[in-house]
Amino acid sequence: MNHKKIQITQWIAIVAICPVAFCLDTAGVSKEKRRVLESRQIYLRGGDLPEWDDFNSKIVAESWNKTFQTDENDAEWTLLIRQVDVRREWTLKLNGKPIGRLKRDENDLLSTFSIPKKTLRSGENQLSLEAKLNNETDDIAIGPIYLCKTSTKQLLSESTLKIKARDPKEPGSPLPCRITIVDQNKSLVPLGINSTQRLAVREGVVYTLDGIAEIPLPAGKYHLFVNRGFEYSQADRAFEIKSGEIQKFEVEISRVVDTKGMVACDTHVHTVTHSGHGDCTMMERMLTLAGEGIELPVATDHNKQIDYRPTMAETETKSFFTPLIGNEVTTNFGHFNAFPFSPDATIPNYKENDWSVLIPSILKKPDVKIVILNHARDIHRGYRPFAPENFNDATGQSLNSRKFLFNAMEVINSAAQQSDQFQLFRDWMALTNGGHKILPIGSSDSHDVNKFIVGQGRTYLQVNDTDVANINVSDAMTALTNGRVSVSCGLLTKIKVNQDFGAGDIATTNGRETIDISCQILSPHWLKCDLIQVYENGILVRQKKIESLNDSKDGAFKHEMTWAFEKRKHDSFFTILASGPGIMHPSWRLSRPYQPTSTKWNPRIFGFSGAVYIDADGNGRFNCARDYAHRLVELHNQDLTGLVKSVGAYDAAVAAQVAGLFHPHHGNLLKSNNAEVWRQGDRSVKTGFVRFLNAWRKSEQAKVKN
Repeated sequence: MNHKKIQITQWIAIVAICPVAFCLDTAGVSKEKRRVLESRQIYLRGGDLPEWDDFNSKIVAESWNKTFQTDENDAEWTLLIRQVDVRREWTLKLNGKPIGRLKRDENDLLSTFSIPKKTLRSGENQLSLEAKLNNETDDIAIGPIYLCKTSTKQLLSESTLKIKARDPKEPGSPLPCRITIVDQNKSLVPLGINSTQRLAVREGVVYTLDGIAEIPLPAGKYHLFVNRGFEYSQADRAFEIKSGEIQKFEVEISRVVDTKGMVACDTHVHTVTHSGHGDCTMMERMLTLAGEGIELPVATDHNKQIDYRPTMAETETKSFFTPLIGNEVTTNFGHFNAFPFSPDATIPNYKENDWSVLIPSILKKPDVKIVILNHARDIHRGYRPFAPENFNDATGQSLNSRKFLFNAMEVINSAAQQSDQFQLFRDWMALTNGGHKILPIGSSDSHDVNKFIVGQGRTYLQVNDTDVANINVSDAMTALTNGRVSVSCGLLTKIKVNQDFGAGDIATTNGRETIDISCQILSPHWLKCDLIQVYENGILVRQKKIESLNDSKDGAFKHEMTWAFEKRKHDSFFTILASGPGIMHPSWRLSRPYQPTSTKWNPRIFGFSGAVYIDADGNGRFNCARDYAHRLVELHNQDLTGLVKSVGAYDAAVAAQVAGLFHPHHGNLLKSNNAEVWRQGDRSVKTGFVRFLNAWRKSEQAKVKN
């Protein structure tokens, strides 16, 4: 018996995606009723600037027009268009009249457009596509494009696929899961079914509550995938289905990543019902949470406190997770996820812009234990919390009046990826060096059924998980506030120090001459890890490239190793980061950056442990880099020579904090006489001072610019 209530067996691995010819098999539509209007894939750019390097060399135009000859349609016909990476508004016109817009979705998918009776003229017709932008840019691809002489309803119901997913270890138990169907181009295909109380449906995707689904779809050649989030194996089947045909598939999937004693939490979950944007209704959200294996979801609609329990009862999802009432407190100067709220708690004053007033007032609400700073590197309402003018990313210090009183921050937001996916990870380590006890959080920020996958970014809490329908919320909050966490976006990273201490612990050396840092990296077979890195005080101190993880009998990948470090003379903290190639397959696709700062995108999956704090000096508590820096600066006052010499006994993290305290309060480190002194220091001194000064320059330049 597996430790969770809901389990699954081994899945077949996803193979690498190779380029294929652009084609759509429309076996169910006769040649007389199907016409290729455009056989190529065409790259278009809305706006003046390039959005992505991988599109740049392929761009052919800013708009698209196609003239074609046909008969007048005496009944409803259908356009079928492949679209890729559409982020802005693109309007499709037929003979100058709008017939619809491309779906604003980055996924590779097929969109259908109904052509009402007598819309087409006998003879020449023109199809066009134009972008509507507000000083923005959008690189997209369209094509192939097909004109089908049949109604959309008829096209999408040509054949039927019946699927039953089960767990052979738990016969008879319902199995929530995600079904993905793509064509030979790896495009998500339109389906002839709508969402119900037991199914959440979008192009090419069906979340089913019990593993059972009956799916009408166009006839053709397809590939089917069935999974249940990061912890589970993945089944896949290639098949061809003809018009009028019914095909049945039974697949088996299972839990392959060992998360015993850990609860999967997504702290950032929305619905269109209450947030007003995105596309996932309350009913659909219950099904997607169950289908991705999220056991402790936090409802965080904007400035609202929503209780999932009534909808869980309606959808019969009560056995799959324990919900928390949260709130994305959305202000003019930052967004904060707070939880758990009692059902009758009043809404925080989201119009309060003073963090020193707002955050304490939230934490005074009954039961609330966590306030998370969301997407700190993104701009909302003209404000970016960790913009250079507001934040020194070398010392982790606020540069304005807004004190960092939140006790957690998003380090991965899978719907709002950064161009540099590890920037927020480094920010969190800088904050820890700077004396802030701030917890790292992984979340999805999903507002959608499939545009952004709920639970793709997640946080694991060390909590009893034998009954996911009745998780002890008090224990979960204790684990979270104590930092007993692991952040995941495709990989699970566990850390141990001296065999006894894990994430959140203060580790003692107890006379040992070495500090042994051990890790265990876990993933399902369809995700890979190729790099493991050890950070001490935010500094990369060890790394190992992985050719392949050990393939265990249950279909999971696992890698374990231990590093021995010399005993430290001063306190520090350790964390382990594992990463691997990003998955762009439609069954679990990573999203491109939300507010890109680069046209390059090299996606990675990753997971990292919470911090383990080393009490090297034996005083019974953890002293951060800034604590040591304060002592050194006070000891040497304005004696830079003596200060630099003393700092040499510490690492670059302490040196960066010393530089931040000394400059410019005690002396400008850029002046030639001062610069000559610190440049004679040890390597760690020079590294830390340069890191601080580079961050300081960025901040000064940003202040002048703004």
